[in-house]
Amino acid sequence: MNWNTLVQNVRRYSNVFLSFLKEKKDLIRHYLTWGILFSILLLFLLTCYQTALFFYNKKSITHDLEQLKEALSKNSSATMVPKQLVMIFDRNQNVIGKYNSGVSLTLSAKQCNEAKVFQQTLIASEDREFQTHSGFSIKGMIRAFVQNLLSFRIRQGGGTISQQLARNLFTDKTRNSINRKIYETIVALYLESILGKSEIICLYMNKAYFGQNSYGAEEAARYYFNKSVTKLTYAEASLLVGLLPAPSLYNPIRNPEVAFKKQKAVMMALVDIDAITEKKAQKHLNEFRVFYQIKENDDENAHGSIAKNGTNRLFQVNEAPEVNEYVLKYLNETIEGFHESEANIKVYTTIDIQKQKISTKVLNADIETLRWNFRNQSGLSYDEGKNYASGINGVVFSIHPFTGEVLAVSGGTNKGDYYRNMVRSLYMRRQVGSALKGFLYCAALEEGIIEPTTILKDEPINISGYKPKNWYGKYLGDITIEQALQQSVNTVAVTVLKDLGISNYIGYLSNGLNLSYSEKDRFPKDLTLALGSADFSPLEVSILYSEIVNGGEIIEETIIRKIVLNDDVIFESYSSSGGHKRIFNSKNTSTILHFLKSVFASGGTASWIGKKQNSNFLNFDIAGKSGTVENDNVNFKKIKGARDIWFVGITPEEITVVWFGHEKGVPIPGSGSSMAASTWAHYAQNAIHPSEKNRKFNLDFVPQTEEFDGPTNSDWNLPSAEGEKEPNEDMVPYDKDREDSSPNDEKFYKPPDEKPKG
Repeated sequence: MNWNTLVQNVRRYSNVFLSFLKEKKDLIRHYLTWGILFSILLLFLLTCYQTALFFYNKKSITHDLEQLKEALSKNSSATMVPKQLVMIFDRNQNVIGKYNSGVSLTLSAKQCNEAKVFQQTLIASEDREFQTHSGFSIKGMIRAFVQNLLSFRIRQGGGTISQQLARNLFTDKTRNSINRKIYETIVALYLESILGKSEIICLYMNKAYFGQNSYGAEEAARYYFNKSVTKLTYAEASLLVGLLPAPSLYNPIRNPEVAFKKQKAVMMALVDIDAITEKKAQKHLNEFRVFYQIKENDDENAHGSIAKNGTNRLFQVNEAPEVNEYVLKYLNETIEGFHESEANIKVYTTIDIQKQKISTKVLNADIETLRWNFRNQSGLSYDEGKNYASGINGVVFSIHPFTGEVLAVSGGTNKGDYYRNMVRSLYMRRQVGSALKGFLYCAALEEGIIEPTTILKDEPINISGYKPKNWYGKYLGDITIEQALQQSVNTVAVTVLKDLGISNYIGYLSNGLNLSYSEKDRFPKDLTLALGSADFSPLEVSILYSEIVNGGEIIEETIIRKIVLNDDVIFESYSSSGGHKRIFNSKNTSTILHFLKSVFASGGTASWIGKKQNSNFLNFDIAGKSGTVENDNVNFKKIKGARDIWFVGITPEEITVVWFGHEKGVPIPGSGSSMAASTWAHYAQNAIHPSEKNRKFNLDFVPQTEEFDGPTNSDWNLPSAEGEKEPNEDMVPYDKDREDSSPNDEKFYKPPDEKPKG
């Protein structure tokens, strides 16, 4: 069909349609008139029904409003004595948490009046006729009608602040119906008749929902910006007001790009009512982005520092969120009726808040680096890479090896979901790869399977069909125990476990972790246990290595030192060094600790750290062990990298375990354990400051190895240890544009979709 034919057909059918309308105009007018009359009648009947419903509920509505008015006349609930107060302290008596059970962050009328910037922003965006209308706006309703007509569904409410307050207080907000709209309009008219404008806007500020479980403007301001709503700038107020139409859609944590566009639109509304000039609005937005560290094209931290350590109606102070969540969990489990209690509680923890802050800062920065690397190295599309990258997370867990006191615990970047971070850092278990080979060799020494001077054989092995391979793709022949640990040799570890006995080794693991008999079943009863096929938490890894550093004494972790209920001490921990049950002879732990120092020596898996060590950088004894777990999930075959990345950093008075991984087990490209080692080095340099007498390991025995004629590290010409890259001088994990050169290890362990790399 050509163009002329199409035009002719359109004209012909148009003429036919117009002729039909002309012939039937009286009939059409008849139906249209009756349709309008029926709609008016239906609207009238619905209004009568909703009016009757209002008068039926009027008594309870009036009673509720009187109580709300009375509350506004009082001082802010945020400053009232709470129903229950829990004060949480670190080891140096610094307040790290203040939990206020029963306190609502409700503003008084006086405080609402002080929040001029927020009120002005709210009116500019939501209801410009607020001061003049009597409860509803004809303009707003017409605008909403047109929008809904064009979209064929109810998309816009057209509600005034009074109508929105009526909706929040007295209707089912989940239904967007004509009945609800009529009812909230009637209630809004009643609100306007018995409340002043200042009372209406104040009640609205206290009842509106701002996302992230934040109800009321004061709670939202404290959560997102850690300040009172009375202190907000125009840009901060615009972000909060922008949340009101759709808190999930405009959430700055989950949808920062959309939220910031909405924020700018609200700022322009302020310009429209001449509250500020356009130049000043842009200045406010620029200052906001600088202050909250919001950068262009920063997809991994697009919301900057918004909601960083924000408080809510429960936590007035929340300096160590993971620790505070653990404390509340502990209190709830140990104090009967904790949440109903009105007692004041003081909890003294083992945490060092300075170490805690450093661990959180270092960890979160390196998580963002890993996410950036994933997007650029995974080979996935931009959107898919960005989506998967958000699942990368990490843990830094630090403990005193002699007392078991936990010094720092950081659980990742789930901002606002601190309970989840706490669970990850304390209870999450993942495969550890080679990270526990030090404990395996110590058990073998204890049982006499090997001696400090034993020469081991790195060669191809076949044990009932099990053929483990080395990460470096070759065999080294005769090697020492120190070299086996330093190079993380898989074949030797499997042979040692075979000679030690799987059940025997499981016994050492169980005793070291104080596990019950039934809990032993969690460990696989096969030789892959030598290469880290069992799941451990960072806490458990830190305990097992603490028992090597402290000379072989079994310890238990401690986070809470003392709990005071009102004035009574109801719990007190007596953690101390010495006098514990022993698992290893100190001679054997000294031997392994001495060998683990070689991890930082030339050829070791963290040799780049050892090269930098001097009087100004890590000027104390250090030892360590790395571990990685390769992924065998067929859905991610094209992504080369590790699923779990571990590093155990050991100093004379602190064990620090670092873990990185993906919540869904997605491999992280280019991710040797150098990233975890870098995180530890960052933390150790800034957080660990031992006294002069504690700079050296207390070794009861230093093994004197016999003259060894075998090859040295330099003779082997191995690839970079475990496929790792050395970070640059500024301790950045690695250049983001460099390709991963890690070898493609043969897969030798296959539980569901995953396996240890060694």
